[in-house]
Amino acid sequence: AIGSNIEPKQNIKHCLELLKKLPEFTLTQVSSWYKTRPWGIEDQAFFLNIVVGGKTALSPHELLQETQEIEHILGRKHTIKNGPRSIDLDLLLYGEQMIQEADLVIPHMGLLKRDFMLVPLIEIAPSVIHPTLQKPVKELTHFLQYNEIISIESKVDARYLFR
Repeated sequence: AIGSNIEPKQNIKHCLELLKKLPEFTLTQVSSWYKTRPWGIEDQAFFLNIVVGGKTALSPHELLQETQEIEHILGRKHTIKNGPRSIDLDLLLYGEQMIQEADLVIPHMGLLKRDFMLVPLIEIAPSVIHPTLQKPVKELTHFLQYNEIISIESKVDARYLFR
């Protein structure tokens, strides 16, 4: 999942370009861009959120390290929890793996609670199986607790996959 509310179009586009350059990673899917209300701290700019899919030979921890490096390159500051950010990358799923560690939890704890994570995931991979519940993600919308999506800002732009 990718989100931004500081120059979001520019930062998400740059993030996609950096993801495509990762070693042993192929970007295969990009959802539409969703305009969303901020979650956690409401007095800040709206976000743009997308979900991407990819194939990788990187381990979950290596992929986490690479995404954290992208956040660093794009100026992510961890000053205020749930505050404004140039970019936020979260690993929602990693195949059928389940990980519960201090630095990494997969499936992501917010996936079934936040529409801006689950809805774009359903858009690009409706039949992917949630590893804990063993059901396709498209059947799990009844778990949503936070509905922050305002609108779809733009449909999928395939050029992000094939450049």
